[in-house]
Amino acid sequence: MTLRTFLIAGAAVLTLGTASLPAFAGGSAIHIEQYGGDNEFGGGQHGHRNRITLYQNGYGNSSINDQTGAYNKAVVGQEGYGNSADTLQLGRHNIVGVAQFGTSHTAVTTQDGNGNAIGVIQAGHNNDAHVTQVGHGNVSVIVQD
Repeated sequence: MTLRTFLIAGAAVLTLGTASLPAFAGGSAIHIEQYGGDNEFGGGQHGHRNRITLYQNGYGNSSINDQTGAYNKAVVGQEGYGNSADTLQLGRHNIVGVAQFGTSHTAVTTQDGNGNAIGVIQAGHNNDAHVTQVGHGNVSVIVQD
């Protein structure tokens, strides 16, 4: 094996080995899994120790998640198709949720403050949930069928 072949093979192994790892910046992490077609994810993290985990199974699902601050968590979900989930977190120790299973759901959440929590579960079709929380220690739970 030549040195060139060895380096190319080593680079390929490193690329395959790190493709499924979360992205870390300042202790922050983003983990993404998308199985269907035409699923879209966009997001940004500013600060440290923020976490985003996303899973989209169907097709045509989209999600935009932004976190500024520290120790914020966002977990999305989405299975069917045509679902949209957008989360914005400003502050520290905020938690979102969102789990949409059917089709054509929309969830938009905004948190500005510290220690806020939101959960959203939408099961059937065509449900919308829009939540804005400003301040500290706010809790919202929305369940729709």
